Amino acid sequence: MTVLPANATVTILGAGVVGSAIAYELSRAFDPAQTPILVLEAQGEEDWQATGAALGVLIVHLSRRRRGRNFQLRQASLARYETLIPELEAQTGVKIPYQRQGIIEICTTEAEAIATRAWLQAEAPQGVQWLSPEEVERQLPLINTRLVHGALWATGDRQVAPKPLTQALRQAARQRGVWFAYHSPVRHLQRSPQGGWILNLDQTSFETEYLILAAGLGTTPLAQTLDSPVTVQPVLGQALEFACETYVNTPVMTAAGIHFVPLPWGRVWVGATVEFNTQTGNPQALAQLHERAIELWPILQTAPLTQQWQGLRPRPSDRPAPIIEQTDAHTWLATGHYRNGILLAPVTAQKIAQSVSATLAMRNRRSEAKD
Repeated sequence: MTVLPANATVTILGAGVVGSAIAYELSRAFDPAQTPILVLEAQGEEDWQATGAALGVLIVHLSRRRRGRNFQLRQASLARYETLIPELEAQTGVKIPYQRQGIIEICTTEAEAIATRAWLQAEAPQGVQWLSPEEVERQLPLINTRLVHGALWATGDRQVAPKPLTQALRQAARQRGVWFAYHSPVRHLQRSPQGGWILNLDQTSFETEYLILAAGLGTTPLAQTLDSPVTVQPVLGQALEFACETYVNTPVMTAAGIHFVPLPWGRVWVGATVEFNTQTGNPQALAQLHERAIELWPILQTAPLTQQWQGLRPRPSDRPAPIIEQTDAHTWLATGHYRNGILLAPVTAQKIAQSVSATLAMRNRRSEAKD
């Protein structure tokens, strides 16, 4: 276990993309030297959980659900990405792979094309255009044109590499004074006499005034101490990586529920499966993903398979994803993002940082009034 600092005003549990984004936004909201911020991560710094399983596809303009809270979160988060990426690169000096070519959604049947064009006409989403089969063939020579009945091109949608993004968030937060401790699992939570929290780790206990649970699947056992416990269940996803050079500026493609993500270092990611009620990937599901991907993008037929992986995505069992809320005067939840952890990390961090800042400001006003 990493040696912990003497004290922390705010403690974040979980250093995945959501927890790291929160740490970074908090470090921008107030000075960690005056208000210490600690991030505790149960795993090692390179032991990726849900964050490592993600493909980083940021679908907003192509979303069919364009009303309500979730869509508003998507819009706000994508807008923050446009400023966050250059901000992090300027602060850390690290280049974050961030694709700005948009996302193209292929219609693989005539019925799908008819329904898609009807939706496009009814909703008229900003930045989304229809591509005829001939235009798709000119734009995307990699796709199996026999399966193309048209496509939507959302030029404003994006893709980001999850691990470099998270590493940059951590580095930027550390540069601002946030303390990260890895291999530090919290085994139990209990209330402190002051209303905050006592965190029981393997070899020590630690007290913090404010607590943010951003531990993904690790949230469930810890949240049982809260007045309103939450349950987050795993949904497994499997993905593939191929060694495959693509054309310059090839956009991300999605077809038949499968994402094709070209990477600037000569790799292509394909995924991902959606498997419920299991902790272990189904080999048949992975084989079907592989076969379908080759059918859609024949270039993968001869491309060497360089990696395959799986990850567990946290999904709330009794409420919509994600859970972003303050549960009491000392506690916040930022978890259960399901398949949108990368997409919604920036807006989640903003909302938590705003709420924590307001709570700290109120506490300081009360303290000054007593003095």
